[in-house]
Amino acid sequence: MENTGDSLIQSMTAQHDSQEKPDPCFVTIHLGACTLRGRADLRQSELLRFLPGGEKELAKQYTLERIGSASSSRVFRFSLSLDGTDRVLYYKEYVDRSFWDTLKHVVRASRARRAFRASMMLAANGISAPEILALGEVRRGFLCKRCFLVTFAVMASEPIYVLLGEDSSRLEIEALRRKRELLRTLGQTIGLMHAQGIVHGDLRPGNVLGRYDEGRWQLFFLDNERTRRWPWMPARSRRKNLVQVGMVASGVTRTDRCRFWRAYLMECPRLHSRRKQWARTVHNKILERLTKYGS
Repeated sequence: MENTGDSLIQSMTAQHDSQEKPDPCFVTIHLGACTLRGRADLRQSELLRFLPGGEKELAKQYTLERIGSASSSRVFRFSLSLDGTDRVLYYKEYVDRSFWDTLKHVVRASRARRAFRASMMLAANGISAPEILALGEVRRGFLCKRCFLVTFAVMASEPIYVLLGEDSSRLEIEALRRKRELLRTLGQTIGLMHAQGIVHGDLRPGNVLGRYDEGRWQLFFLDNERTRRWPWMPARSRRKNLVQVGMVASGVTRTDRCRFWRAYLMECPRLHSRRKQWARTVHNKILERLTKYGS
């Protein structure tokens, strides 16, 4: 681990990153080659000692549970006490897929920083993502050698493919009502995103969590490093998102998809005159992919 002893922690400095619009909830902390952008209370946490060293150092203090992810990242879940409260965290380290990936970060933000910015952008536009504890970057000269994001777990939530996957004919009345409300909430939320020009980078059903609380559904969007806001909504990006989120093989009927679509159109009324053409195109593409991948 690089220069993370007690004396260094005591001498750390906190300042706003001059290349981004400052967020009053976050401070920048320098620990040797590692720069952290995190919540202010991170400075009082023991976690600060271990984050710069990544997975190897975290494993010395916490029990890490490896979570399945793409080859371009490594994700671990662990628990700790923060401000006297037991919390569950996710540590996601982004893995460069080639030396070209490393070189690209000389002229563009790291994947972790892009995910951080996108999560802040979503929150500013009324869309939820997992709460961020810290963004970290380890640099050597101009190169970002390692970057990671630490987020709080969204408790009492499930991926939407799980929530929607049960056969509706076997559900009791209340469970069926909740499922239909989830479909409408999903349509409205993605419609709101698209109406604001926001395109999610990978809107697969596994990247959307749903939580039912106090009589309503709240959705949380994961893997946001490629999520961005456009001054207009590209038709290709809209179609891609709608096909991605529709890739739920079981438990969702054609009528359910119509519920989603009607709710979506409420937020995107400009599509109303072409709603049949859009619905047919998206539905056919979903069926094509479901058939191709056999799920």
